[in-house]
Amino acid sequence: MNKVDALVVYKIKGIGNKSQVALFEFCRANNISSIEDLRSFDLNLLAPLKRVAKPLLSFLDSDDYLLIRDEVSGLLEKWSALSIEIIIYGSTEYPTQLTELDDPPAFLFCKGDKTLLTDLKSIAVIGTRENTRVGKLIATKTVSNFVSNGYCVVSGLAIGIDTIAHQAAIDNSGKTIAVLVDIEKVSPAKNKDLANLILESGGLLLAENPPNTNVIPAFFVKRDRIQAGLSLAVFAIETSIDGGTMHAVKTANDLERNVYVPNAVAAGYSDLSDKRIAGTQMLAESGRA
Repeated sequence: MNKVDALVVYKIKGIGNKSQVALFEFCRANNISSIEDLRSFDLNLLAPLKRVAKPLLSFLDSDDYLLIRDEVSGLLEKWSALSIEIIIYGSTEYPTQLTELDDPPAFLFCKGDKTLLTDLKSIAVIGTRENTRVGKLIATKTVSNFVSNGYCVVSGLAIGIDTIAHQAAIDNSGKTIAVLVDIEKVSPAKNKDLANLILESGGLLLAENPPNTNVIPAFFVKRDRIQAGLSLAVFAIETSIDGGTMHAVKTANDLERNVYVPNAVAAGYSDLSDKRIAGTQMLAESGRA
């Protein structure tokens, strides 16, 4: 499906991410490029598209259709001027490793070198926002080692371990991908300069939501699956038992991709009861890492 029509689908109420993916998959399989061509199919008879049929066909018959097409066309021109590119599920540019997710993103909004998405030598280095001194050292050494071996570093641009990972990749002349909620409204705002540095160093900013999306906490949880999905393995440097890092770890476990954590004793932590490493210790003890 062409980008204008795909984004029109995004705007239709009642068609969520999974339904969008199913629709784009159907269009690819049937060589459909236009949303109008779907009128010739009885979507109600197609199991994956039953949820799509009513809201889609109702929308195509409404007065909003042409208005939203014009709106979307304008947005594409605006985003293009900002060097923002869009990859749609099912296109040749879409990273194959993300298709293994239970809920792969229907869209990828990119700023920077999108060819990094085809590099299968990527690892995720992630962790708590309130890192320890030891955690900073481990993250820096981990990134340095993998960059020297040609790996791209994936993280989430959050304060703490994520920031350290991105910066270490840049300092070692490596490539890094920042998976965000919104590539224009960078969060946290204090990392806007780091986001620009990632672009200047040949890296990539990536989000599944369109630019200037109204950000809600649930979006940060959703983006964690993309970090794990893009990566051969997840390196959880430090995390509490209920930390956000655990969302990426769960995805990696579900995908049967390796998860690594530091050996807290060997690393020389002075306080093994520190809650900032309680999660990584639990992962090791439970065999999940």
